[in-house]
Amino acid sequence: MRTPSVFVSSAVVLAATSSLAAAGFTGFTTARTVLSNGNIQYKIFANSNNVGLPTGQSWVFLNAYSHTTVSGTMNAVHQDFLTADGEVGTWQAGASVSAADRDFDSWVAATGTYGSGTALDPNFSPSTGGSIPALAGWYDGTPAVNNLVDSNSMSFMVAQIVRAPTASLYIGRLELTYKASGTAVGIFGNGNFVIPGIPAPGAVALAGLAGLTGRRRR
Repeated sequence: MRTPSVFVSSAVVLAATSSLAAAGFTGFTTARTVLSNGNIQYKIFANSNNVGLPTGQSWVFLNAYSHTTVSGTMNAVHQDFLTADGEVGTWQAGASVSAADRDFDSWVAATGTYGSGTALDPNFSPSTGGSIPALAGWYDGTPAVNNLVDSNSMSFMVAQIVRAPTASLYIGRLELTYKASGTAVGIFGNGNFVIPGIPAPGAVALAGLAGLTGRRRR
């Protein structure tokens, strides 16, 4: 078993270079932390503002979906393993990872934290391996409990991706749904997120487009 991680360094990398000034969702940011084993942990946050949010209410995260790769290869590493073959890690948080190993594992979240409240949609197939599949999504598996966006940071973590320090730059795109607490009207946003790395040819130019976001009401 690994010992608890030691955060050697930590930095925030801005994934949204430009965004639409719309209610709620404003884009993704990526927090980078060097782990004690040399791998790099990236937390992907969906960020928001108070525009359009009624007084006394909070944004509630519902789901992320339609993940696509814009550039690069994700090359995520896991700390959990399927018993069937003993070598392929799963993106489902809470599968078989100890508290000491969670910082070293790659997983997706609809709760904002590591836990069993996140469910994978049918497009998340396979639910294992080093990349989130094309069009995959995840959602709140405990709808009776609201997954509130933090009122101070106005951000919500949707994934943790751990990679080797030699991994190349990766750019992905994600759709999401959220709402105001106490309402049933879904609001939709989308944008690119950037996981820094060794740039691949042409990837730097693509990174400049990373922050385009939008929203629409159902």
